[in-house]
Amino acid sequence: MALAATPRTFSELAELSVNFLNAGIGTAIVLGLVIYFYGVASGISSLRHGESEQLRLRIVWGIIAIFVMVSVWGIIGLVRNTLFGGGGGSGGFGNDGEPRCLNIECL
Repeated sequence: MALAATPRTFSELAELSVNFLNAGIGTAIVLGLVIYFYGVASGISSLRHGESEQLRLRIVWGIIAIFVMVSVWGIIGLVRNTLFGGGGGSGGFGNDGEPRCLNIECL
């Protein structure tokens, strides 16, 4: 389905919604990782001031938040595969067995 195409069936609408959620969660995970590593790096510089307990809490809660984001991403993938079929392990091939175009020119 093209990005600008209007969904005509419920299945297309649901797939479009899942694709938007997938992109949003992927972006949130990347942003979460950047914030996490920034927090750890800034926390390490404050270890001199005796704030090791606060750094430990920041690291633990950061790992928990990233775990939750990745889990939600996995649950959405599971629901998508359950409702719409599809398979893991198709590699560089689409659902019809034809190779997908991986170049920017195909977009």
